[in-house]
Amino acid sequence: MYAMIMEATGGPEVLRYAEIATPVPQPGEVLIKVAYAGVNPADWKNRQGLLAGFRPYVFPCIIGFDAAGVVAALGEGVTGFAVGDRVFTPSNHGQGGQGSYAEYVLASEDRVAPIPAGLDFAQAAALPVAALTAWQGLFDRGGLTAGQTALIHGGAGGLGSFAVQFARWAGARVAATCSTANVDYLTSLGVERVIDYRREDIAAAVQDWAPGGLDYLMDAVGVSTLPDGLDLVRAGGTFVSIPTLTDDGDIPAAAAAAAGKGVERVFSTMDDVGCSATLRKIAALLVSGDLVLPPLREFALRDAAEAHRVIQQGHNRGKTVLKVADL
Repeated sequence: MYAMIMEATGGPEVLRYAEIATPVPQPGEVLIKVAYAGVNPADWKNRQGLLAGFRPYVFPCIIGFDAAGVVAALGEGVTGFAVGDRVFTPSNHGQGGQGSYAEYVLASEDRVAPIPAGLDFAQAAALPVAALTAWQGLFDRGGLTAGQTALIHGGAGGLGSFAVQFARWAGARVAATCSTANVDYLTSLGVERVIDYRREDIAAAVQDWAPGGLDYLMDAVGVSTLPDGLDLVRAGGTFVSIPTLTDDGDIPAAAAAAAGKGVERVFSTMDDVGCSATLRKIAALLVSGDLVLPPLREFALRDAAEAHRVIQQGHNRGKTVLKVADL
């Protein structure tokens, strides 16, 4: 198969289009012929070697977590899918497998979900990492419930776009921060209070909107952009940070400070084990119209390096995908 491979970590230039052996599904695995691969901020950090603490790099390496395509082959014991099924997945890359910037990728059956009618491959490829991270940070670990006041710091990015919509769907009152260019976008998603961090003081805006303090805060950007985030949350509230690997500050000190104030402090990294059921729920929300996909920007697989240059600049609205094949 052809893939974007890396022989070493580094800048976007280390990504090279080349031929490599097609993987073979082992027991419990699904081989997927990829139509689109999703691009996430974790990908450029992975490319630069910042994920070495989570698993070793084995070269040649293929990066990329998200994929959407059709089932090409089944490993022994897989019963929930058939060859030709349209599916999407965060793949096995998070567990050390080769990634999705390729014509074929492997995923354990419990990480694969069907693409429902009405959803295309590009849309499905944009979902797994960002949507799962948002869902887990809000509900599985953050415990967000109806009626609570919730602030999503960084509401216009891929993760933030999902988070504000999930929170609204759950019945929370939602505020979100963004740059001036994205105010109208977040308003269109139904955010009750959009805070333009370029023109407003975030703390003052939150105090006006939620005088007693937030029930829930998600920081999807980084500690340097919200240095006094803990002060925005009431005692008994929850403060969730999505680790960036580049702007996380002193995590033990942050946890201790939150404990002293009676705030539950959570650092939530996506867990893709057994995520199929959640992916099915998220896809169903799209089909029902309860969830609207953020804007998609598409690049060809061969142009993955340019896609990385764009997302690494930050301040991106929506999601980026790589077209691998017409299926």
